[in-house]
Amino acid sequence: MNNQGCERMALEDKITTLPDDILLTILSLLTFKEAVATSILSRRWRYLWTSLPSLHFRYEYVVQKDSRDNSLQHYHKVHGVYEDRCIQMVNQVLRGRKGQELQEFGIHYPLLERSTCHIDLWVAFAIAIGVSKLELNFSPYPYLIPICFDKNYSIPLDLFDKTKGMEPFLVQLEHVFSIPTSYLKVQDRFKSLRELILKFVDLTDEHFETILSNCTSLECLHLNHSSRLVNVKHTAPHMKLSCLEIYHCSKLENVEIFAPNLVSFKYRGSKIHIFVKDANQLVNLCMSSYWEGELEYPRENSLGLPYMQRKDFVFGQFADYLSRLEYLMIDVASFEGKQGFNKVPLFSNLKHVSLTCLNSSHGPSGMLHCYHTVAGFVKASPFLHRLELHFHLAPIKNPELRRIAISPHRYLKEVLVSGFFGNELAKDIVLSIFDFATELEKIEITTLCLGDLSKRPFKNPNADIEVVRRSIGQLHQRLPANAQLHFLGDHF
Repeated sequence: MNNQGCERMALEDKITTLPDDILLTILSLLTFKEAVATSILSRRWRYLWTSLPSLHFRYEYVVQKDSRDNSLQHYHKVHGVYEDRCIQMVNQVLRGRKGQELQEFGIHYPLLERSTCHIDLWVAFAIAIGVSKLELNFSPYPYLIPICFDKNYSIPLDLFDKTKGMEPFLVQLEHVFSIPTSYLKVQDRFKSLRELILKFVDLTDEHFETILSNCTSLECLHLNHSSRLVNVKHTAPHMKLSCLEIYHCSKLENVEIFAPNLVSFKYRGSKIHIFVKDANQLVNLCMSSYWEGELEYPRENSLGLPYMQRKDFVFGQFADYLSRLEYLMIDVASFEGKQGFNKVPLFSNLKHVSLTCLNSSHGPSGMLHCYHTVAGFVKASPFLHRLELHFHLAPIKNPELRRIAISPHRYLKEVLVSGFFGNELAKDIVLSIFDFATELEKIEITTLCLGDLSKRPFKNPNADIEVVRRSIGQLHQRLPANAQLHFLGDHF
């Protein structure tokens, strides 16, 4: 063995002799997958990663490289041998921790209702051990076709109710994971919980109220694809909640929340009734509704509420907060034609606006209306710093863009355009921005669509990269003197 190899082995031996807390600090600087990989280094390292203060078990750690396969055969693997492997991995790690403190716990695998007995125990463990962040992400993997009769997991209501005991779960925790009750924070089990993220987990209206009533330290609640929510309310003041996100809850008709320190509210779904009470700290608002069609409004109207008008979905329901907003994301269909558009109030603090629309030309969700919306926001937001435009579909027609007179805007420095197909109308809209953004410093353009915060960026297969690059070249020639154009392609 050469001298370099001997020196490397000596260094590895010195690292191995360090105390566990220092080694865990080193592991915490790695990704979870990299930390797990250190288990092959030596006997000392084999189980060290299981003592990390943050544990997130992900789909890609379990499933082999055929993960892009969306066949029925692969589906049965994911919910068969791979699912068993995932459950076994989680159980084995929790069994080895012996009640050590845990700050974050997350499961990122498309588990279903049939795994309830295991998931219940994991959630009970996380709550009883006093985690600050709990994430259950049971989203179907992007390349996996879900089977319609599969049911989502639902959390036992008793786990989030202080008035109910945890005795049945405590007995199982001691029996399955060998964790004695003395290690658990049963009485103060919600005191540490700051962030709760639930994706493809079925909750009822009672779940929503129980969680907020009992988790008084909760700062961020994220709900995604919870299909049983209809009329969610929390009318008592929740003093800690600063971030509430609700996405794609198909039966939801009404939301009422009283959170005086709410800073950020994000919603995507049908146009429903939303009442946010006395949120004087609210500065970030994302209100993205579905396009015109059968999903624009709730499928059922079990509460008998009047249908929400497009022009009132944002500007009516959040009228008291508009002047305070610093970030606003909406779809252009929130404006019912120019009449509603002309009533845009003054956004005296708005620094960042993000607009989503289809890439069709006409209609309330089209690019022509998007252009008018841009003009309105630029006029109404004197301190706007960043503008984002997100297009979703391939263009159908390219009508002529009739320019609107817009005064020079000195504060607009950054622009992002996603879902860019290089069509004439999209290019003309960007050129119009060059005309009024006299102090523009940077514009980023990508073919990926980034307009849905609840999903990963996605690529539209209809994009012609040659057309896109040709349009990018033409935009380069018209670029303002001090600005830089970055074409991000399919990467972001």
